[in-house]
Amino acid sequence: MKSYSEMKVYPVNWETSKKTISKDWIVRYNFTDKNGIEYPTSFKGMNHIKDHTERVAETRRLIAEEQYLLDRGYNPKTGEYDTVSGLNLVNGKTLFLAACNIAIETKDLVKSSKEDMINSMKHITKYATLLKLHLKPIKDITKADIKQLLIHMKNDQHTNYRINKTKSHLSSCFTFFTELDIFQVNFVRGISKLPHIPAKKEVIRTPEEWKKFHSIKNLNYNVYVFLYIFFYCGSRFEEMIHVKKEDVEIDKSIFWINLKKGGVHTRAMRPINFHAWNYWKTLYDIAKPDQYLFSFNQMPHDEPVTANSLYRIASRYLRKVGLNITGYALKHSYINMVTNVYGLSKGKELAGHTTERTTLNYAVDYEQQQVEKNKNIDICI
Repeated sequence: MKSYSEMKVYPVNWETSKKTISKDWIVRYNFTDKNGIEYPTSFKGMNHIKDHTERVAETRRLIAEEQYLLDRGYNPKTGEYDTVSGLNLVNGKTLFLAACNIAIETKDLVKSSKEDMINSMKHITKYATLLKLHLKPIKDITKADIKQLLIHMKNDQHTNYRINKTKSHLSSCFTFFTELDIFQVNFVRGISKLPHIPAKKEVIRTPEEWKKFHSIKNLNYNVYVFLYIFFYCGSRFEEMIHVKKEDVEIDKSIFWINLKKGGVHTRAMRPINFHAWNYWKTLYDIAKPDQYLFSFNQMPHDEPVTANSLYRIASRYLRKVGLNITGYALKHSYINMVTNVYGLSKGKELAGHTTERTTLNYAVDYEQQQVEKNKNIDICI
């Protein structure tokens, strides 16, 4: 059973009357989704053509293209592909965009990572449609197709960071296709990354800035305690909101987090720095079994808060005392201070990074510190 009604073009005499060229044409039909709900649907795309014969030909082509996509599960209301069987199956004949959407849906990702990939799909969909890649089965997609898609993003002034992120997400999809034997190799990996220099991170450095930070204690004690703990913990807001009383081994000065990066879920141990231990102990003693330590009003509670709420309140109080930084600048400040004294390896360990290259993005004073140290290398000849 088809999911769409007859496609009708308006004005109705579009094929025979050359006078209609002065009007806007539109194609209308009814689309029925997999739940049986019918939606009136329409599209244009031919009105830029001023020659009647050429506009008729383009309209027929657009209708044929729309029917081609609909016959393969395209849902014009969502812009995605519905699977009739309810199973997300991909084979070589699956259309490019449908295959990518299924790959993302199939992957075991944390919410933030999946949202990031879905955001990239908006760009992929736009430029794939522009290049007519949305009409190609996945098996016919080439390395050149992907490169052309990325080139068009560059031509439209997307940042190198966004283009690299899109390439990375496409590569993740093509790894999935390779595992299904649709491709022998993931050729997206062979496309070079564009140069990208991360923006320099803002950190707290001077005694005057730290004095401002400590003044938060007089504005909101609970916020100050949390920020103090957050500075020394090396973790992210997303991880701290899930810390329960049972995750803290106060006598051993350690706590446990659920480390979520990409599709990897691991339970990781983190140290409680001795400078922050008393604050941890206070919250630990207040908390009841199974309560979240850093919840509403930055106190223990049965329900967790969102990471974004902690981020916002941290940033707000930092700005209140005259520090034009975000909540995450505290973590960056800690990494910067640790690497200056103990080196990149220790900073990488405490921040939970997988590579020292990542840590170097946050260790903003590290290279200058190394140069200063190298000035005093005592080798005499």
